[in-house]
Amino acid sequence: MITQVVQVPILVKDLEEAKQFYTETLGFVVREEIEFSPGWKYLTVSPAESNETQLELMKAETPEQNQMIGKQLIGSAALMFLSNDIETDYQEMKAKGVVFHGEPKLVPGGKGVGFEDLYGNAFDLFQLNINEK
Repeated sequence: MITQVVQVPILVKDLEEAKQFYTETLGFVVREEIEFSPGWKYLTVSPAESNETQLELMKAETPEQNQMIGKQLIGSAALMFLSNDIETDYQEMKAKGVVFHGEPKLVPGGKGVGFEDLYGNAFDLFQLNINEK
């Protein structure tokens, strides 16, 4: 029986640039960084408060992979990240240059807003059970 998602690959153009964005801009931490050979590095990041699901930042190597950057799930967010204070997180991330698709608004089950990483990979920021009138 499958019980959990533990890792999700995200194609990026440059590992160091992506690592900097995810750690410095989004506040994630590096969980693993192993260089197997020149040009082949295994790099995972996740939110500082949760290590259950990690993003594997993968450098696109082929023309096909490069075409998929930012389009891995065309028309849909790749992942949804939970926030315990979406308004504050939204303001802080926006001040750091994160591109958002609007402002946080009420959605089924809470409040949410879409955003992109530096390569156009789409994600959602979501806070559970926001009861606003």
